[in-house]
Amino acid sequence: MDVEALAREVSKNNEDPITKIVGGDLPGFEGMLRPHRKKPEWHIVYNDDPRYRGRVRFTLAHEFGHYLLHRPTLTAQDYNSGTLDRACDFQCKPLLPNSWQEEEKQREEEADTFASFLLMPLDDYRAQVDGHEMTVDLLNHVTDRYGVSLIAACRKWIDFTDRRAAMIVARDGHAKWGRASKAALKSGIFIRSGMPIPDDALAAIGAAERGFVSDRPVARPNGVWNFSRGTEPVRELAMVSEFLDMSLTILQFDDAFDVCEIEEDTPWDAYDQFTRDDSR
Repeated sequence: MDVEALAREVSKNNEDPITKIVGGDLPGFEGMLRPHRKKPEWHIVYNDDPRYRGRVRFTLAHEFGHYLLHRPTLTAQDYNSGTLDRACDFQCKPLLPNSWQEEEKQREEEADTFASFLLMPLDDYRAQVDGHEMTVDLLNHVTDRYGVSLIAACRKWIDFTDRRAAMIVARDGHAKWGRASKAALKSGIFIRSGMPIPDDALAAIGAAERGFVSDRPVARPNGVWNFSRGTEPVRELAMVSEFLDMSLTILQFDDAFDVCEIEEDTPWDAYDQFTRDDSR
């Protein structure tokens, strides 16, 4: 899918279309949606640093999501003074969701959800991965098929899988952010910002490595990973990125755990917000 062409084509039906999509030097940002200061138009700018190249398509789709879901509609009246006099930029920073305000966090989650479904249609994605354990080969297949980053492909799987699984993006030995599947959340597996990465975790053991520490998940015993309801064996897949100064860990748990016995509300997430029907 040509995300840039789609964004231009769809938005041109509005009074305030997207007229420019360009790569640029955006230190500390992955991308942004910003209004033209002289007329009712929008621009998408994405970080064209080579380290972020694998994220460009997702970034474009994310900013297009902001345009469709969150932008204030601009008209000629907003420019009566000759220039736009209100701030309505959407500036998207990488790896910082736990530092966002709640309203900002929800907005970013919704844009991510939009991008995920636009680039990786659920039925097709499910056909690629259902019934398979997540491995490096499978992740590479998905990223090649949809032209997205490993993190985007992994997050998509975490969001829809019925298995107990979690992903953790870490830097300097601590989690920057993470995500657990609904089944994992019900069994007490939560990933919190600042959570220390265990010394025996593959990402810590392979800190000097580049790329994935192993091609397939490695079975780890009790005591390596601890969560709110204790510890249990887990299969661990880990990638260390020297260029991005971060690690990605994928945890896959035994599905024999009886989550039906636990009566806990699943936390509200962006998918619920994006798909809810307010008319009911």
